[in-house]
Amino acid sequence: MSAPLNIGFLPLTDAAPLIAAVDFGFAQAEGLAITLHRDVSWANLRDRLMVGQYDAAHMLAPLALAASLGVGQAKCPLRAPFLLNLNGNGITLSKRLLEDFAAIGCDPLTDWMTAARGLADVVRARQATGASRLTLATVHLFSAHTYLLRRFLRVGGLDPDGDVELVVAPPPFMVDFMDRGLIDGFCVGSPWNSLAVDRGRGVLVALGCEVLADVPEKVLAMPAQGRLTRDGEGVALLRALGQACVFVADPANRADLTQAMSRPDRLDCPAEVIARTLSGRLALDQHRALRERADFIRFAGPGLHRPDGCAPWIVEQMVEAGQISDRAGTLEAAETVFAADLALAAGL
Repeated sequence: MSAPLNIGFLPLTDAAPLIAAVDFGFAQAEGLAITLHRDVSWANLRDRLMVGQYDAAHMLAPLALAASLGVGQAKCPLRAPFLLNLNGNGITLSKRLLEDFAAIGCDPLTDWMTAARGLADVVRARQATGASRLTLATVHLFSAHTYLLRRFLRVGGLDPDGDVELVVAPPPFMVDFMDRGLIDGFCVGSPWNSLAVDRGRGVLVALGCEVLADVPEKVLAMPAQGRLTRDGEGVALLRALGQACVFVADPANRADLTQAMSRPDRLDCPAEVIARTLSGRLALDQHRALRERADFIRFAGPGLHRPDGCAPWIVEQMVEAGQISDRAGTLEAAETVFAADLALAAGL
């Protein structure tokens, strides 16, 4: 067996394929030894990957491209040869805002568009009284979460760049930030929306898959000139992850999987909460109002793991958000970052 691979991840439901690959033997069956390292923020994980402390990492798909371009950060060419999942995000608003919604006669749990329009009315009412802008958090500027939140605001009739304050917070800190009154809402991956609901801190007003369907979420990223792109280990790792994704997607494995994921060195989250996010049955508030979507998070399907289809959507979102202006040049770079050669070699 080769020297251990060091792979970083954040405590999110969509880290399940990496956890399953290690904890249920898929990596070992491919001759790989992997040490998983739980990290605290996307910026920290990116930096450790860039300086060689990690051989690969669980990563936001847009961030892999931004790092490769050197947009808003040091430039470090990366490859993202494997798409871990589609969807899995949600938008949660602080329970403190429910009084504002009630004052305008709006129930934000009716559906996501009602919530978006109601939030716009709340913002305008605050503007009329001279109140400070609402502060909404996303996990990183270069993330599907940012693009989902911007679309949610635009559908409601708000300007994401002027009507609210958009800030960045690490996923594990979102609920605490809300609890301390530092933010009024957030867009984050599961299970953090569910934990905010269970702890009575927020209400889940929109599932990401409702706002935008089949959003490319997390990828496995690695340095373009790193160990995994130079030899057969990369192909073996992708084969292991492909098998792990099928395992994760099978409800028959959910009890064992969620127990493994709930460990302190993994998600450090109740297994029951993780199980709900994997099933797509999400509690919206403490009264257990439910919204159910089988596509809330997707780990398996024909061609799902080949990343080359990500490029056009990510580039278009970066242009719309004002993060880049060279659409053609960025798309060319994205085709390299999200090349599918390793996935195809792994039979995916």
